[in-house]
Amino acid sequence: MSPAQIEREAIRLFSEKTYPLVGMRDISDAVELLPGSLYVHITSKEDLLLKIVERGIGIYLSALTPIVESEKPAQDRIRDVISSYLRLLDANLDITKIAMFQWRYLNGENLASILELRDQIDGLFVRVVTDGIAAGEFNSVRHPHVVAISLVGLLSSTAQWYSVQGALSADDIAEQLSDIVLGGLTG
Repeated sequence: MSPAQIEREAIRLFSEKTYPLVGMRDISDAVELLPGSLYVHITSKEDLLLKIVERGIGIYLSALTPIVESEKPAQDRIRDVISSYLRLLDANLDITKIAMFQWRYLNGENLASILELRDQIDGLFVRVVTDGIAAGEFNSVRHPHVVAISLVGLLSSTAQWYSVQGALSADDIAEQLSDIVLGGLTG
């Protein structure tokens, strides 16, 4: 039994039931280990959640950072960020549900480390919004941070209702969300 297999089953279980409703016995049953044997591979259920959340947020940071740091106009970067986010969601729905919502079950230093990662994601959105305002592409707003965090919330919430088998593809949804967001920023 590898740690990757344990993590994969934990992702499935946390996504289906949520972290608080999954016990170590559920995880050990899923990977066909005795509960005590599971601790040979992981230190705790919270440590497992931490690793999953870090990995999930890391997927988004790795993909979105180069887009935001590009020299493209801010309007193009917003479209690209939204499109990339929705494609990542499509490919990583279960881990996204955990990374974007279940981090709240972490405590102490684990929570603090995740809040730092979340701040990095927020910072990417703040940057592209403030760049757009500075370049005159977007309307001036009193609090660009509020606009950026609202955009993060909008995208994060898609994990709660998006379905891979849904009538709209990730690209269709991204296009509609981009039009709405840019309409608000430029209208």
